[in-house]
Amino acid sequence: MRWRFGSNGAVRRVALLPLVVLVAAACGGSKQSSPDGLAGASARTVAAKTASFSLAISGNIGSMSLESHETGALSFTERRAHFYKLVPNGGMPQEIVLDGPFAYTNANVDAALKDPSVKPWTKLDTRRVPPAQMRAHPDELSHVRVVAYLADGVGHASKIGTDKIEGDEQVHYRGVVDPVQVVAGAPAAERAALRTAIRNDYLAKPFPADFWVDSDGRVRRVLVGYRTAGGGQIVVDGRFSEFGVKLDLQVPAPSKIQDITP
Repeated sequence: MRWRFGSNGAVRRVALLPLVVLVAAACGGSKQSSPDGLAGASARTVAAKTASFSLAISGNIGSMSLESHETGALSFTERRAHFYKLVPNGGMPQEIVLDGPFAYTNANVDAALKDPSVKPWTKLDTRRVPPAQMRAHPDELSHVRVVAYLADGVGHASKIGTDKIEGDEQVHYRGVVDPVQVVAGAPAAERAALRTAIRNDYLAKPFPADFWVDSDGRVRRVLVGYRTAGGGQIVVDGRFSEFGVKLDLQVPAPSKIQDITP
């Protein structure tokens, strides 16, 4: 599910943050110059192969606020992930398991609660879906993965300081992300999906962002705030932890799954 605001962004996912503070800070001053502070951070993050994550996106459009949030674990190198989503308008949390070409979701869980004959889970073999149809829908995995790649688009980062977060020291950097450079620096097989993810969740033009990098040089947090062409406000807050975590791709028994492959 996706909500577009104007032509420059989309709200999909939470934690309503003060965008005005973020934007002001991103434009503000001082900082120790450290052009190479983020160099290689994306590569080191992806090299961990897997990680736990959280991703929150919030938006204000006029008097309307929309928020969503997702957590889980993913692979940076394979199409494997297990995550949960809380979306606007409430309802049952969405659970998604990606295992290679197969996508499993609890899409029918609400209907199954009312009708025991309905299987609560669905299974889709994405190899059988026409390419045009796949392109018309968001790639949930790339939507999270792109957070790790944004540091590649920063040509000059300023060091803000060092913060202790959950017992770990992380260096805080600030810079301007060039989407073109992000895509150019990514593996060729990832570029199209990452380009779409940036267009959907961020901006097509350069935008300010804050980064937190751990002692191993890996991206731990990315915070972005921007205004859409229509005057809306969007905040994206992505975080990684537990690098190298083992992915749990277990799904319900076949009797609980409806195959919706075309």
